[in-house]
Amino acid sequence: MDARVFTDRWISDWNRKDVEAVLSNLSEDVVFTSPRAKAIVGSSRVEGKSSLREYWTKAIDRIQTIHFTLDYVISDGDRVGIVYIAEIDGRRMRCVEFMVFGGDGLVRQGEAMHGVEL
Repeated sequence: MDARVFTDRWISDWNRKDVEAVLSNLSEDVVFTSPRAKAIVGSSRVEGKSSLREYWTKAIDRIQTIHFTLDYVISDGDRVGIVYIAEIDGRRMRCVEFMVFGGDGLVRQGEAMHGVEL
């Protein structure tokens, strides 16, 4: 897995608001944590691809405009960190996503962290 190739595709998929394309990179039993998930699906921990689809679909339906700009990528074996600026409905913030990949090349764990508004 080439971390930069993956990251470029991931950023592009989110900028198109293409939840299914983002999900295509995840294992069926993925575990994802995000403080924002709690307000939408009742828990900051989302388990399984179908539950993540529900969360992200509900979240993206609430967003008018979204644009991610890559800042940098951190890669260490099966772990990748993506640092980016998120512009969502006119608000800008620095974010980081940590992902762990399985032997099949799919994300099996993810964690999103959102910084203060810039």
